Amino acid sequence: MTLTLLIDLDDTLLTNPLESFMPAYIKLLSDYLAPFVPASRMVPQLLYATDKMISKDLPAKTLEETFDADFYASLGLIKNDLVEPLDTFYTQNFQKLQSVTKQKPEALRIVEYAVSKKHTIVVATNPLFPQKAIQSRLAWAGFPPDNTPFQFITSYENMHFAKPNPAYYAEILGLLGWPLQPFCMIGNSLTDDILPASSLGMPGFLVDGKDSDLPENIAQGSRAGTLDKVIPWLDELEGKTHESEIKSIPGILAILKTTPVVMDTLTKNLSDTDWKVKPTPSEWSILETICHIFDVEKEINIPRFEKILSNEDPFLVGIDSDIWVNQRNYNETRTPFCLTKFLKLRLTFLKILNSLSSADWQRTVRHSIFGPTSLLELAIFIIRHEQDHIRQVYKALK
Repeated sequence: MTLTLLIDLDDTLLTNPLESFMPAYIKLLSDYLAPFVPASRMVPQLLYATDKMISKDLPAKTLEETFDADFYASLGLIKNDLVEPLDTFYTQNFQKLQSVTKQKPEALRIVEYAVSKKHTIVVATNPLFPQKAIQSRLAWAGFPPDNTPFQFITSYENMHFAKPNPAYYAEILGLLGWPLQPFCMIGNSLTDDILPASSLGMPGFLVDGKDSDLPENIAQGSRAGTLDKVIPWLDELEGKTHESEIKSIPGILAILKTTPVVMDTLTKNLSDTDWKVKPTPSEWSILETICHIFDVEKEINIPRFEKILSNEDPFLVGIDSDIWVNQRNYNETRTPFCLTKFLKLRLTFLKILNSLSSADWQRTVRHSIFGPTSLLELAIFIIRHEQDHIRQVYKALK
């Protein structure tokens, strides 16, 4: 059985003490940008815009767009004027920071082993840097960009959430088509890597930690130790039945936050014709799938949750929403703009969910198909439904 392996970069794949690296990086960047803006103004704004990326909790905008909105204009700068200078900085000046770092032979062995086992490998670094800066650090770690074993590398250009938000991990898994094979996380931070991944049922390996550092409610199969213990741990995971069913509220919210942006990223290069292609006559097109999710959100999810929150133990009638695809003729009557409308509607749904108390999540419901259930169980059903449709879209794109 193959695994989907998420692995952190700094102090996991590469020895890079951030207490040394970050001051050196900020000094290097501020000196380089001095002809454009004084360091006394640039550095505080850089830190502020970075904090905005870290605290971002809604799906609209990539991290790059979030950073840009809080950095350039506030300093009286125009981004386009700095594209070429910053490209030069990361290509040339940034390389001076390699001296702060050191390769980890054990990390190289882990990746080589994972490749030999045909595992899917993702570089799950905190995506607060441009792709160029991350590619450089990977090269310093022994993974040059012209020979990369990684299926995906997170950066501020391609992600909408940062660590320690569980949505960061949900977005990665969504972009991989919510793989059915086991997935796991390797990182050196309990708070940034292991705990948020665990909320999605993902076992983690805490690098240079102790098993006693791991809380009791951590995902089953999680371990801690030195990097030389990772390969036996991967073999252990590979040999076990992996149960990653998501039942935690943070995990549920993470998936609901990421479904719209995962769909947007997966489909952003489609032509008008591609949207309407049916893989087989009996399967849905990508347009039909996304219009279905939008109508379910509008006519089932939001009205149901509003009813549950305003009534005691309400009765809900099951609705066959699959028949809407043909009844409403999505392929001929809708456009890809439906995805934009879905994102706006999802923000409304998230506002409702973010206001819930612990007691609200346990509100009881009588459902014509499921029988006695709860608001929490209905939310779990919604995320399973959306995971299935992401898999459907991912498969269609392949």
